[in-house]
Amino acid sequence: MRFTASLTLLLIFISLLGYSQDKSYYDLVVDHFTKRLTSGKDVYGPTETPFWMASLNTATGEYPEDDTRPEDRPQRLYQDRPVEAPKGSSMYWDMPQVVMAYYLADKAGNTMFSESADAYILAFFNNCVAKNGRFLWGNHFYYDAFRDSTVRFGSNGIAKGVDFEAETGTLHEMRPIVPSWQALWDIDPEITEAAIRSAIDGHLTNPATGEFNRHATGNRGHAFLEAGGVLVYSAAWLYEKTQDASLLNKAQRMANYSFFNRGAETGLLENSPNQNRWDKIYSTTEVGLWARGLIEAANYVDETTRQEWIRMADEAVSAWLKYGFDDEKCDYYGILRVSNGEPVFEEDFLSDFESKTVYSPDNYTSFWEPLFPRHDYPMSFAESCLKLYELTGKEHYKSACYRWMTAVKNDLPAWDGKGGYADLYGRVIHFLLGGYETFSDERFRILAQEVADEAVSQLYAQGMFRSHTGEDRYDVADMFGFLAASLIWLETGEEPDLMGIFY
Repeated sequence: MRFTASLTLLLIFISLLGYSQDKSYYDLVVDHFTKRLTSGKDVYGPTETPFWMASLNTATGEYPEDDTRPEDRPQRLYQDRPVEAPKGSSMYWDMPQVVMAYYLADKAGNTMFSESADAYILAFFNNCVAKNGRFLWGNHFYYDAFRDSTVRFGSNGIAKGVDFEAETGTLHEMRPIVPSWQALWDIDPEITEAAIRSAIDGHLTNPATGEFNRHATGNRGHAFLEAGGVLVYSAAWLYEKTQDASLLNKAQRMANYSFFNRGAETGLLENSPNQNRWDKIYSTTEVGLWARGLIEAANYVDETTRQEWIRMADEAVSAWLKYGFDDEKCDYYGILRVSNGEPVFEEDFLSDFESKTVYSPDNYTSFWEPLFPRHDYPMSFAESCLKLYELTGKEHYKSACYRWMTAVKNDLPAWDGKGGYADLYGRVIHFLLGGYETFSDERFRILAQEVADEAVSQLYAQGMFRSHTGEDRYDVADMFGFLAASLIWLETGEEPDLMGIFY
């Protein structure tokens, strides 16, 4: 009797949280999107719009009355910039969610999902495009629903309304995810093509060498690998649509620029070759994210270019694997020195520079650290290992994948028990499912299930997913679409089509 009573109380408690063990992952994801798209649109300011709000209170599904954050849950994106679109909407960070809305509309037969996504994209096109065609999105622009205006901000964190007569989108910045150009193209190909061309031309600062800038200023700046991968992919994607050889040429030169700036002895790619900072002499798992961009971009080009890009990705990732694993700790290092391949620990960093920035990795790579940008992408690197094993059959990639699986297992529960963020859970699950499919090893699937169960128990509440623990709040910056797709793949065996977005 005592056990029965305890079980009853437990079930009541779970019910109050909003999670029912009778519901499938798929049903939970549908519940989430239904609530978000019913209650979570822009009804603020003088004008209601179809924009999806970037933050929601999971109890109400509406923008939080108090949008301050707990001290132990700071914002995801930078520490001093409103990249998370406070009081607004951010299409760039919403792209994984938009494509999942299309997927669910098809699977569930609910046109509200696709109609909401269509209307959102149209509102974005009507309100967030500069005169030169460049999208005003990413890390320096968003739509403020309370002002009914697109706003721009810099590193000082102050947002101001965009002057469309003067704005050219010089602060345009896309990293670390590729947008779904296909989803945007389906609504308006002309606008989408113009945006990609304008972005490429603004970011490519030296067409002869392929040097680029993370910002579309037309001048030299940080040529981060993560930005380069997105730009190469975007140019290649549009090349496949248009067969404009100039786009392929630009993509090739940008890929070459990053690849050629590598250690002569080690082959390690510099994170940012053209600025005298830590990321010029150091290399991180960001090389795996860059390699993912090249591997996916290779799907849109001719066979000769395809093989060239796969070779470049292969050499870059192989070089990092040669130096990047600590056999004693069974973990991957956070930073390697480009010149000799030695791991860079905090004391080494401080001997090279006056201080260590928070925007650099720790001594070892982290699956659960939420802050962006830290130039640390373990799961994207792991995904590159999987893809390169499929493409090359090289045994060291198989070994690397098993090491990644072990490292994940050793680092659970997420964030030392504090609970992970939605996209981070989704990335881990996706890699493990890919490992299961590639190697037919049940251990990958079992671990994926363990991570998924933890993610749902930590995040599902009140009829939708909070996107991180510590508060009943959903944030677009946590890119729930990655978790949604991974949960559905685990449960159904069918991987959702993310319309060009990759993990």
